Amino acid sequence: MSDAKKAIEPDELVVHILNVGFGDTSILEFPASADGVRRYAVVDCCAFDKVRAYVRALAEARGLDTHAAILCATHPHSDHVRGMAAFIDDEALRPYEFWDSGFRHTSRMYQEILIKLHDHTIPLVRASSGMERYFGRIQVTVLAPSVRLRNRYATYGVDMNNASIVLRVEHHRRDRLLAESDRYQGARDPELERKAGPSVVLLGGDAEFDSWSTISQEYPHLERSSRHEPTVRKVLNPLACSVVKVSHHGSMHSIPLDVYERMSPRLAVISTKQVQSSTLAGGRELVRGLFPHATAALALQEVGATVLTTDGSYEAEPIAVERGGAQGVAARDQDNAHPGTIVIAIPPGGRPRWTKLSDTADEVPPIVNAI
Repeated sequence: MSDAKKAIEPDELVVHILNVGFGDTSILEFPASADGVRRYAVVDCCAFDKVRAYVRALAEARGLDTHAAILCATHPHSDHVRGMAAFIDDEALRPYEFWDSGFRHTSRMYQEILIKLHDHTIPLVRASSGMERYFGRIQVTVLAPSVRLRNRYATYGVDMNNASIVLRVEHHRRDRLLAESDRYQGARDPELERKAGPSVVLLGGDAEFDSWSTISQEYPHLERSSRHEPTVRKVLNPLACSVVKVSHHGSMHSIPLDVYERMSPRLAVISTKQVQSSTLAGGRELVRGLFPHATAALALQEVGATVLTTDGSYEAEPIAVERGGAQGVAARDQDNAHPGTIVIAIPPGGRPRWTKLSDTADEVPPIVNAI
């Protein structure tokens, strides 16, 4: 990114991917509405105390309504929902609605969340593929779980990660309801023929192969070759994006390369704390990092994405460099080779700009007013 910083404007979408160690917490700070108030959504909540302090600071700095418009549990694993019962209990933060994948879990932690929702009469929304929610120019689309996967939860067995809610967040140039009305004005649907991607963020939860393969089928992209053109010559690529929060902490099971090629992201963010592991391969011990795994990092390199991790492990990896004709070793990305929250600002219909802060998993990051 350029060294020249630009102030965060009231009409910009701001995405905060918090450093919470091994876990997930993202905050979507929506543009200010006509009354000047910003609203927000929380996607997963691993570290409640950090989220509470950060939201309070955002409210003071930018006029945020402290009550979450949406509290979304992508799936019931503890590293995604550990702080949710406390969030629901907090009178100042209590969400207007709660999104859930519908995967029922027997853990006491998850049961407590459902009890809190009941006690505070908070609507529970069972999100699935195709569902949309509008906030002015912001369109939040649920890409997963597919109903096909949902209907297999209790029968043929769907891994909990593949039950994850996957979100597509797009910041349009126009109010979404007004743009939707244009779809019925003429013989062709401009929504299906426009170019999308620059102002799109994908949040992957912990989705793995089963989920991404279904997403690819339900949100297809027609490709041309030098010898072939499809009957429909122009169509929206719904998976194109500028930013992706990599699913499952960048594990070897996260997102396949061909899906990344569909996305073509400029920035990939991995919420993680690296874990080393060993296995026997060909009679030899193989030691490797799991989060992110080298195969996930390689796939992102293949599509040219800038990769940022909340623990700084990827950026700190040593790589061979040449200086003054001499071979040496340096960090892959020295400026970002440290833990920290990642903040991304996206103007209406525009490209993102981002910065990485320097907070540890236990620290509350400062509020960024310019990126």
